[in-house]
Amino acid sequence: MSRRRTRELALQVMFEVDVGRQALEGALERVRAEIGESEWIYLKSLCEGTWGARHEIDGALRPLLRDWPLDRLANTDRTLLRLAAYELLHSDIPPQVVINEAVELAKRYGTDESGRFVNGVLGALLRQRQRGARVGDES
Repeated sequence: MSRRRTRELALQVMFEVDVGRQALEGALERVRAEIGESEWIYLKSLCEGTWGARHEIDGALRPLLRDWPLDRLANTDRTLLRLAAYELLHSDIPPQVVINEAVELAKRYGTDESGRFVNGVLGALLRQRQRGARVGDES
């Protein structure tokens, strides 16, 4: 299974947790049979890490959203932004890979504007990170 497919499953799991208000453990177990062991480790780490860091991630995303409250975003866009932001901030995966994968998923599962929107927000987060700004610092 590819990393793209694993990210797609992560999107489904996190959507179920955030929007469907399901427990993370239960949502993960529902997809466990669809995935190999190495992908399972990556999926579980990505989902648990994203969910555990969501307050930090939301703090980093809010100033980049320009007049859009996080809870008013399309559910798919919000979920994708959180997953990708977690990878940008907490993994050694090349940033362009993370952003490209998120944009592709946004195009597939979001609205007509989701790809550009996700690309813009994640690009701004990456630039902020590269400038050395503290994550979640709104100044």
